[in-house]
Amino acid sequence: MKSLLLAVALALPLPALAETREDRVAAAAEYVDLALQGFDMAAMIETMYQPILSQVAAGGQTLSEEQVAKIRQLYLDTFTEPLTKLMRDQAGIMADMMTLAEITALRDFYATPEGKSVMAKLPQLTAAQQPGIVQLINGNMETLMPQVLAIINGETPTP
Repeated sequence: MKSLLLAVALALPLPALAETREDRVAAAAEYVDLALQGFDMAAMIETMYQPILSQVAAGGQTLSEEQVAKIRQLYLDTFTEPLTKLMRDQAGIMADMMTLAEITALRDFYATPEGKSVMAKLPQLTAAQQPGIVQLINGNMETLMPQVLAIINGETPTP
């Protein structure tokens, strides 16, 4: 009976025990490299200042092409390097959250033409969703902030 249990135990897959954090970090780093190859960082950064441009326009001010170009360059200069570093740092985070099989599946997907296409479209997806997210947040701030402040002050919030 003991030998049957041992045989069954040895036959079970042990991927989580066989892999190491270093294995997961290495696979995640490959994923990040692939993701960055197809990722349009400039397009992602442009989504960050577009709401500001929209607010300026809504306020009745017209910006020249030169002003918009200066704002774009300011954002690119400010955010390109730190965002790239943040994306590279995600390899360690992924290694702590995911299995080697999950990371490998992501890496393999982003190596395909479809995966590369998806990665290239992510900034556009973010840009398309951002106005709705900003509107949702702004639309709720007036009622949320007094409630948050009440909680911080040890009071009972009133809806």
